Amino acid sequence: MTETDAVDRACPPWCQQPAGHLHVETDGPGDYHTAEIALIDLPEIPGLRGETALAVRVEQYVTATTTYQPVISLGLDDNGEPADNEALTLDEADTVASAITRGVTAVRNARTSGSQDDDAQG
Repeated sequence: MTETDAVDRACPPWCQQPAGHLHVETDGPGDYHTAEIALIDLPEIPGLRGETALAVRVEQYVTATTTYQPVISLGLDDNGEPADNEALTLDEADTVASAITRGVTAVRNARTSGSQDDDAQG
């Protein structure tokens, strides 16, 4: 994980915590800048999942000596409460988003071309 040595106590522009929230102690645990980007209610898909929620968060861990790079975390829970799952670096999150977009595009393009083929045969 990429780190910076200079600890900046100012919140990054995306942080949704109140100013001055960061409390880190020398030789103690760090603290987090956080932002809740989205909470998406997902409907049930029979046979695959019940109703659930997907939380998208930005988090950045800061200690007394190090500011770590921000990460994107996705939380998914069947009880409607977002759960912490894997945190992704910005590059990893971008790669995942691109792959999902390619998947959606592939399926939609297949449906569109399949409909045109069906119309041509009918």
